[in-house]
Amino acid sequence: MIGINSNLSNRSRSSKSWSDEATNDNEINDETTNRFNFDSSNLSSIKNSSIVHSYSQIQDKYRCDQMILEHNNGPIDYEQIQLPVPTTKKFLTDEGLVVPGINIELRNKLFASSEYHGYSLERRIESMGRCTSDMSLHLLGGTQRLLVKNRHQHPTIVVLACLTEVQGAYAICAGRILASKNIRIYLYIPPNSNPTQHYFIENELKLFRTTQGIITTNVSELPRSPVDLILNGLDAANYSDSVLFAKPWYRDIVQYCSRLQASIIAVDPPLDGGAIECKYSLVPLLPLVSMSSKNVGRIYLCDLGFGQKVFQHLQIRYASPFGAKSFVALHDN
Repeated sequence: MIGINSNLSNRSRSSKSWSDEATNDNEINDETTNRFNFDSSNLSSIKNSSIVHSYSQIQDKYRCDQMILEHNNGPIDYEQIQLPVPTTKKFLTDEGLVVPGINIELRNKLFASSEYHGYSLERRIESMGRCTSDMSLHLLGGTQRLLVKNRHQHPTIVVLACLTEVQGAYAICAGRILASKNIRIYLYIPPNSNPTQHYFIENELKLFRTTQGIITTNVSELPRSPVDLILNGLDAANYSDSVLFAKPWYRDIVQYCSRLQASIIAVDPPLDGGAIECKYSLVPLLPLVSMSSKNVGRIYLCDLGFGQKVFQHLQIRYASPFGAKSFVALHDN
């Protein structure tokens, strides 16, 4: 009996302690609720607000090209290039930047200003040639086309170059850079031409001969198919169709290009586009006022890497429209 009574007393004491602890917990909860003024409605509203907040976070998604950081620099200035005299023709980039057109006189002054500041003709030719090669690789499919596993389908490019104007040097330089990447290059130069008349042409031909590119003066030796791309540096800016069409080799080249149906990039073409119909045109520095996509195809602008002082020398406010690329597409405004 004594043992039973002791067990009962222990149970009563333990149940009493449990009830005391529960009472203390309730008092703590009541005290906490009173301290923060919580009630059942507040708790439900807090739960609902947290759900809404997490849902709003899920909804706030941005595109990969969307700017999520606000800027306080005011409105964007899309006319970052301004000439001292208003131009009659403006072009637009894909981003909406305004690129004004210039005349040939102002372009020649800019080239003279660049040479005054140390940008030699050879440096300009190298910049134009590298930009042309970058654009060619872009049109050919980028780096995928030049992978080792795709060596069985490496591209073939035909380069047409005159030996009297700088446009020919641009094309030869681009052909040399592309040939160094194991691309099959066929360089056509007009027959009975003397490359020693201009030192920059002679230098570019000397550099081209260090590659495995093929030089020919005969149209029949050019590949018939497949040809992926044609670089046209044959139509110099100061040539006219009547002068060139008087020469049999030029008529043969025009027929050759029309039969191939390959994409043609005109390197600094004449304003009328020339007799060789091109799909793309690459121009240096700034586009010419009289240029139109109807004559020269889609216009691309080449970055020659000139510093701002070259433009400031002629009272031109200039900011590069190229971004991370060496060329940008231009559209008629």
